[in-house]
Amino acid sequence: MLSLWKYLITKNLEAERERWCLWLPVAFALGIGIYFLLPSELSIWWTLGAIELTLFGAWLARWRLDILKIIAIWSVILAGFVLVQIKAVWLSHVHQVTQEQRLYLTGRVVQTDTNYRGKQRLVLEDMRDYDGNEIEGRYKLTITSRGRKVQVGECVEMVAEVRPLYQTSMVGAYQLDRKAYFEGLNGTGFVSSRVLPIACENASSFGVKFDALVSRVRENIVERISDVLPADEAGIAAALVAGERGGISQKITEEYRDSGLAHFLSISGLHMSMIAGMMFFFIRLVMALIPRLAIAYNSKKTAAVAAILMSMVYLLISGAEIPAQRAFIMTFIVLLGVLFDRKAISMRMIAWAALVVLIFSPQALVSASFQMSFAAVVALIAFYERFAGDLHRFLNGNGDKNISLSSRMVRILWAYFIGIMISDLVASVATLPFAIYHFNQIALFTTLTNLLAGPIIGFVIMPFILAALLLMPLGWDVLPLKLVGWGIGEVNKITAWVAGMEEASISVLSMPLWGLVLIVLGGLWLCIWQRRWRLLGIIPIIIGFASIALTRVPDVMVDETGEVFGVKDENNHLVILPSRGNAYLKNVWLEKNASPELDKQQAKLLKQIYDGKKQDKSWLDLECDKRVCVYKKRFKIIKFGGLEVDGKDFDFQTSKGASFYLDGDRVEMKTVRESFGQRLWN
Repeated sequence: MLSLWKYLITKNLEAERERWCLWLPVAFALGIGIYFLLPSELSIWWTLGAIELTLFGAWLARWRLDILKIIAIWSVILAGFVLVQIKAVWLSHVHQVTQEQRLYLTGRVVQTDTNYRGKQRLVLEDMRDYDGNEIEGRYKLTITSRGRKVQVGECVEMVAEVRPLYQTSMVGAYQLDRKAYFEGLNGTGFVSSRVLPIACENASSFGVKFDALVSRVRENIVERISDVLPADEAGIAAALVAGERGGISQKITEEYRDSGLAHFLSISGLHMSMIAGMMFFFIRLVMALIPRLAIAYNSKKTAAVAAILMSMVYLLISGAEIPAQRAFIMTFIVLLGVLFDRKAISMRMIAWAALVVLIFSPQALVSASFQMSFAAVVALIAFYERFAGDLHRFLNGNGDKNISLSSRMVRILWAYFIGIMISDLVASVATLPFAIYHFNQIALFTTLTNLLAGPIIGFVIMPFILAALLLMPLGWDVLPLKLVGWGIGEVNKITAWVAGMEEASISVLSMPLWGLVLIVLGGLWLCIWQRRWRLLGIIPIIIGFASIALTRVPDVMVDETGEVFGVKDENNHLVILPSRGNAYLKNVWLEKNASPELDKQQAKLLKQIYDGKKQDKSWLDLECDKRVCVYKKRFKIIKFGGLEVDGKDFDFQTSKGASFYLDGDRVEMKTVRESFGQRLWN
């Protein structure tokens, strides 16, 4: 039996030899993932030892091709691990802020953006304190006072409340401190005074000057959009052009999310490919209308060069965030295929794009944007590889040479609308596990939203965004911007209508990390291989989705300060007890546990229970007096800070917060510290 399995595996592997290279970025990503899963930081000496052992093993097996293949796979995994470890260790030379402090600061602004409340945020470096002592690293500070916009490249002075990087809020939550660490930040906080310009002691580097120029262009574009369009339309237009999402209201953001069109608000492969594609076809059209140009130059390759340049400009204007970088790399590789007469869209191109992104930004692997965008693209290309022939035959009338022009146009339009629905279905299924794991939400009518909004986005918004960008230097951009605004207004109406439907989106619990990994590996097996054995990938996908059944809402949750508590009600939802604690943390707790906010009646009842004036054990098994609350007779929650579990005090500081699960007579505890380990960023 074992020999039969070995024969079948060997036979399939040999038959799909040309697909082996597609597993290269997967192996590289596996090494990066192993690094992030470590419970504690691994000494660089252990890594050097692993490298030396690998080289020694390759030398010993230099005549054994079968063993060398295994060592080659291991080497790629090790390369991913080494790369991300080197980057993490290199960033650790700057001391992290460990406690909150009030400082007088001077420094150079190297980056600006706005938060969801529209407040400007600055990233400072080359900093000094009141006594002129140098402060290492980079701080990201939010300006709370009103005043002029601070420009990139300026040197400024201020009084700031500097804090450590925001820590993970619960077991299983996204690690914001890790994200900030790999962005090169070592402190955060807010500005408590006016921000005043000062003379710079040292001349700006070329990089800072270039960033300042790009930043001014971006700000001018955003201001121009705001002058021409109403606030709601301008906010979304600014997000599409400049990656500036601070002008989008919370209501519109929620409507886009609940309707399944939230991806439209961030610079992604959709926007980059549309801008590049329209520039490509525009240049080809112009050259076709000028016979001399068409004869003298290859219009296809000329258009590809123009599209690459336009994509690069769009990348810079949009802020060059990691999602935009990834989209540019993928678009660049596709256009490079056009220049060298290679197949433009193929699984191999996407594999190389993923590898390039991971080499330059290995931390992108653990971001939702990287995972969802590559999952969608890989699934769409796999689907295209399987059914492209059927589509082409349909458009060509199944070989009928006498097919009329009108019939061909009807087929093209039919293929367009069916294509939107099928593409959206494939992309939605591919990104579903990541939407569950990261956002705990599923938009049920995303296909309907994309079907209705897709033509407006493809035929109105994105083409006239390109036209506005090209005509803006000439001052002829008002009409294109007005048309963009009209299109955005119509899309806003669509998202509001879909989001208003009953059960437009549902909240779900995340599957465990190992469940997500099984789904990813199964999906890759299904998409990369082309023979029937690819169907074996369905098995780990099913197991991965089934793992959701193992996830439970904690009976009790507590933060590291002992000020914020959550308890589970009889409906299996988390209820946050009344406190002044961090509003962001409370929202994360509710979202990750798929629990709704309390309505006014429930909030009033909870306050009465918390004050000891009432009890309702059919909803919440909680008894309170003025000093303590007792939950299910096992947890004593002290209102002024403290927790006793079965009569034993709980240590908040060393745990960094915890989740408790009742399992019969046993209480299972998962702390944030144990969950994320002792790493360089925490």
